[in-house]
Amino acid sequence: MFTAFLLGLIALSIRSVSGDLAFVLLGSVGIVVGVFHYVFPGSQFFTLALANFIGVYACIFVFFLESNFHSIGPLSQGVGFAMPLMAFLGGAWWRARDIRSIVQSRRLREGGQLDRVFLWMAPVWGIGALTFLVPGHDMAPELLSELFVAAMGAIALVVLFVSRDIAIFLLDAGLLFEGFFQQASRLVLPAFAFLTFYSLTIILFGSLYTIMDRFMGEPNFIIDGVRRDLTFPEGLYFSLITFATVGYGDIYPITGAVRIVCAVEIVTGVLLLLFGFSAIIGHARPHDRADHRDPL
Repeated sequence: MFTAFLLGLIALSIRSVSGDLAFVLLGSVGIVVGVFHYVFPGSQFFTLALANFIGVYACIFVFFLESNFHSIGPLSQGVGFAMPLMAFLGGAWWRARDIRSIVQSRRLREGGQLDRVFLWMAPVWGIGALTFLVPGHDMAPELLSELFVAAMGAIALVVLFVSRDIAIFLLDAGLLFEGFFQQASRLVLPAFAFLTFYSLTIILFGSLYTIMDRFMGEPNFIIDGVRRDLTFPEGLYFSLITFATVGYGDIYPITGAVRIVCAVEIVTGVLLLLFGFSAIIGHARPHDRADHRDPL
C-alpha cells in the first residue's frame, strides 16, 4: 500500500512537469517488477524494494531533466528514463544465478558494501554532474537530445555491469526500511495517546482565546491586518501555531492578558513535547529488554 501510494504521488507530480513521463514511470514499474517476479519467483520483498527505488530514481531523473534538458522531446525523455532500467534487467538476466541468491535472501549483509556502492554510484553521479555544463551552451534541440540519450546510455552501461551490486544495495536498503517500520509500529499506541493529549491542549487554549475575545471589551487580535473578534476556527488555528511555536504572523495578540496566555501555551507546548517524546521512547525500551532477556 505504501509503495502504490508513493508511486501514485510521484506519477501525479511528474505529470505536472512532463505528462508523458508519468505513464513511462508507471509502465516501467509494471514491466521491471513483473519481469523480476517472473524470473525470480518468491522475491516479492525484493520487487517491492525495487519499485520504491524506481520511484526515487524518477524523482532524481526529473530533477536533472528540468535543470539541464527541459527542452528535449517526450520520446527522448521516455527512452532516457527506460535505458538504465532495461540495463538493470539485462544485467540481472546475465547474472541470473547470483541475482537469484540475492533477491531470495532476507539476510542483511554485514559491512564491506560501502566501497562497492561508492564504486557504482560515483560514475553515475559524475555523469549527472557533468550535465550541468550543458545549459551554458546554446545547443540545438536535436543535439541536446542526442547528448541526453548518450548520457543516459553511459549510465545504463554502468548499471549493466554492476547489476549484482545494485541488487545487494536494494535488498539491504529494503531490509533496513522494513526494520524501521517494525519498530515504528510498536510506538503507534503511545504516539496516538500523545497526539490525543496534544490535540486536547490545543482545543483548550483555542477555546480560551475565543472566550476571552468574546467577553472582553475590545478585540484582542489583529487578523490579516484588521482588529476584530476571533472566530472559533481561527482560535484553534492560532492555538496550533502558538503551541508549535511557529507564528506565521497572520494572527497575533495585541493585549497583555492574551499575550500572557500565549506565553503559558508556548511553555506548555515545549514541556509536553519533551515529556511526550520521553514517554514514547521509554515505552519501547522495556520491550527491547524483554526481547533480549535470558529465558533461563
